Amino acid sequence: MRAVPPSPNPHERGIRKVSEHPKRGILVLAYGHKRYHRQAHTLALSLQRHSPGLHRTLATDDGNCPAAELYDDVIEVGGTQSDDCRQKLHLDRYAPYPYTLYLDADALAVRPVEPVFDLFDESDIGVVGRDITPAQENVWYGDVASMCRKASSTWLPKCNSGLMLIRPTETTRKVFGRARQLADGYQELGLHPFRRGIADEPLLAMALAESGIHAQDLTAVTSATPIGISGPLQLDVLNGDCAFDKNGMKVAPALIHFAADYSSDYRLAGAPYRRERSALRLAQRRHFTDTTARIIADLRYGLQCTAFNTWIRIAGRAPRDPSGVFDEPRRRTTSPMAISSTKQSPAQEETT
Repeated sequence: MRAVPPSPNPHERGIRKVSEHPKRGILVLAYGHKRYHRQAHTLALSLQRHSPGLHRTLATDDGNCPAAELYDDVIEVGGTQSDDCRQKLHLDRYAPYPYTLYLDADALAVRPVEPVFDLFDESDIGVVGRDITPAQENVWYGDVASMCRKASSTWLPKCNSGLMLIRPTETTRKVFGRARQLADGYQELGLHPFRRGIADEPLLAMALAESGIHAQDLTAVTSATPIGISGPLQLDVLNGDCAFDKNGMKVAPALIHFAADYSSDYRLAGAPYRRERSALRLAQRRHFTDTTARIIADLRYGLQCTAFNTWIRIAGRAPRDPSGVFDEPRRRTTSPMAISSTKQSPAQEETT
């Protein structure tokens, strides 16, 4: 099978704005460090391959970045940027479609994304995860009981904000507005810092709980991170194959979210992402056949990926996997040293 050539983009590079949008579309954020712009480029290649007819919007602080060429519309994100998740608390202002599927830039589409829209219920905001109570979990980014009291709720939607379905309703604006308000008192809430800043997930969870919006148990079919992986990662983005064991559950998601070190350019945990990124670039940009693109990507990263899966078989978890990083106060994850010659601080990412 030959690679599908990229669809032509009639827009010029730079900030673009169209007057009308289709009913459904994808929104991606890319700001701060340039690696997020590169990740948005790779995500767009995967969407271009598996969902070429799905409208894509990029919200970015650099409208002239190479990724912008692969999106139908670009929204300029102004103001001072940081590498934490503060900008995600403004998604209600960026979401351009009646049904906006927000994706973190470090994700890849493995199969058509259109069916994901139909898996959510009619909640104003669709988040993937599960509801938790203080009796079930004591700590998640902070004390769960305290967060429940703040939200005047007996439960919290423990969710991964790397994928959210957003509808432009008054409830949606209320939820995000409340999350922004809670962010102003982040330290007072006793929440763990994230990238030397704030984490959006506990803030959104409290705001969602206040509005009675529950998490939806769709991890196995929509989007999943390799965090908590306990078996080999079976992945071929070109041929639509993705399956692995996660926290004792078999998942085969339409999108794989390479959170934490799983999208690293240097560490062993990032080897599968680097391999699939290489294959996508060869097939989608340089128009190699799928077979040739796969052979070249495997020659470059195959040994690293074999080492990654072997590590999991022996250790029962991936190198530097951050599972449980927010489960206990002041606790650091312990994992074997990753293969790297570059000094980096351990990433603390979404744990769902």
